[in-house]
Amino acid sequence: MAHLQPPIIIETTHISPPNGTVPSTTLPLTFFDAPWLTLPLAESVFFFSYQNSTDCFLKDFIPNLKQSLSVTLQHFFPYAGKLIIPPRPEPPYLCYNDGKDSLAFTVAESSGIDFNDLKADSAKDIRVLHGVLPKLPPPHVSPKGIQTRPTMVILVTIFPGAGICIGNTSTHVAGDGVTFTHFMKYWMSLTKSNSGERTTLLLPPLPIHGCRNMIKDPGEVAAGHLERFWSQNSGKNISHATPKNMDRATFKMSRQQIDNLKHWFTEQSENQSPVSTFVVSLAFTWVSLIKTLVEESEIEAKEEDEDFHLMINVDCRNRLNYAEPIPQTYFGNCMAPGIVSVKRRDLLGDRGVLAATNAIIARIKDMLSSDLLKTAPGWGQEVRKWVMSRFPTSVAGAPKLGMYDMDFGLGKPCKMEIVHIETGGSVAFLESRDGSNGVEIGIALEMKKLDAFAMIVQHGIKKFEM
Repeated sequence: MAHLQPPIIIETTHISPPNGTVPSTTLPLTFFDAPWLTLPLAESVFFFSYQNSTDCFLKDFIPNLKQSLSVTLQHFFPYAGKLIIPPRPEPPYLCYNDGKDSLAFTVAESSGIDFNDLKADSAKDIRVLHGVLPKLPPPHVSPKGIQTRPTMVILVTIFPGAGICIGNTSTHVAGDGVTFTHFMKYWMSLTKSNSGERTTLLLPPLPIHGCRNMIKDPGEVAAGHLERFWSQNSGKNISHATPKNMDRATFKMSRQQIDNLKHWFTEQSENQSPVSTFVVSLAFTWVSLIKTLVEESEIEAKEEDEDFHLMINVDCRNRLNYAEPIPQTYFGNCMAPGIVSVKRRDLLGDRGVLAATNAIIARIKDMLSSDLLKTAPGWGQEVRKWVMSRFPTSVAGAPKLGMYDMDFGLGKPCKMEIVHIETGGSVAFLESRDGSNGVEIGIALEMKKLDAFAMIVQHGIKKFEM
């Protein structure tokens, strides 16, 4: 188990787009952005193997990383800007001021934590990752009551002779997982292309900001979220305290284990349509998690008709009925929440994975076949039902994002962690880092519950072996 010893700060610099490349810009929040005003920050850590010394790291790696970040921010400039929160009733907005705004970039060295322990899949205290995770500063409040907060901060920590961590904290208001992954892949590609390697790298397409005004609120959806935000004392609610007495671990499902699940589903289900890796592995994980929580809960529900709820997100890019579609490279939030509901007796029964898989498939199919803009006014009520339920579960990440498909010139990550799953009952889903088309599942629970979850998963995997 890694010890809770913070790294030593070497330097903090402020990185901005090259001077004069981005005009001062104000971006309004859309109804997709507004819900995140009251929700936790987005936090992630990428681990890379690095065998060199701190001196080599500072001389050979950091200058290129900074320079490529500056150019990347020329295109992803909201991450160098601020979230502005005026006094009520003026709505918050994103703003970048040329020559004034920048992204805080900190470099640190760790000598008291074992890099291999930190990146291990095995259970560890959630607090150890916070040592390599930057802290987003609290809002600055002007005499006129205007709150100003950076949208992103980055911390790069070297473990001499072992590895590097790149930690990132940002406000989810600025962009969703698609946007963040786009930013990271662009930065990665540019860094590698500038490293002197004799390779020709194609940079990802540039993000698009100009279509933000196309996203029209279909029914005062944003107004409801803003009202809730103002009533909860504004900016204080965009941060969260680190939970205590909680561990996290990563569980892997191999390609063969997933194929076994798919085969079992096909045999048991009346629905003969192919089932995706994400859906069937999510269903299996959800059932295992609820079994863990119900068995360990001090308050047992006796009613068999109790509903358990899972929240999934569907990317709305290219799926909104506008004259012109929202492109896949749109910078911002563009996710629709979908609530999957399954009766207790069905989810915890012998065929719980079947019930969960069918429910997830049906919910996704319903969302993709409906006019998402027409359903948007009802999203809030559905999410409130999810929040008020027992053991509400949600999903962070997705295998299709390709979080391991990043190389800063050091090789692909040897581990990636979505840290913010420790709040809100989220489960992290990533593609397997070895490229075998399996999945990695990140879970944060109390230690006793995490052990119970591991046993339930192991027993469940054996059940579906062919």
